Amino acid sequence: MKILIVDDDPAVVDFFVQVTETLDVDTPDTADSGEEATARVVNSQYDLITLDIRMPGASGLDILSMVRNMCPHAVIALISGQFPDDISEETAHCADVMLEKPVKLNVLTSLIESARSISSELDKVKALDSFNQKRIA
Repeated sequence: MKILIVDDDPAVVDFFVQVTETLDVDTPDTADSGEEATARVVNSQYDLITLDIRMPGASGLDILSMVRNMCPHAVIALISGQFPDDISEETAHCADVMLEKPVKLNVLTSLIESARSISSELDKVKALDSFNQKRIA
């Protein structure tokens, strides 16, 4: 499972990375800005993406719809210490969940485990693709 953590707070990133390690998940990619996150999703597909809303430069809200389009099957969690009141319904629908900081350990663990389950099930569906299996053989 491939994870991208986007947050400009090193303590948050460290906490998230430590939780992934305890769950035996590959070390996640990280980005401390919306611009860096954009570059990462252009080059990789992710199963779980956490996006901080408030960052210098491009915020998580600024890049959310692009991230959703580039990684349509990823679980996307918007994370913030304070959510703005003016998040449009269209923008909110691009995210799967909105979590308040500080994110509790049990909530983060559940998010990662759920994303892992979704990723595993999607892999099973892709394995049913007999058309591509015949082309490869």
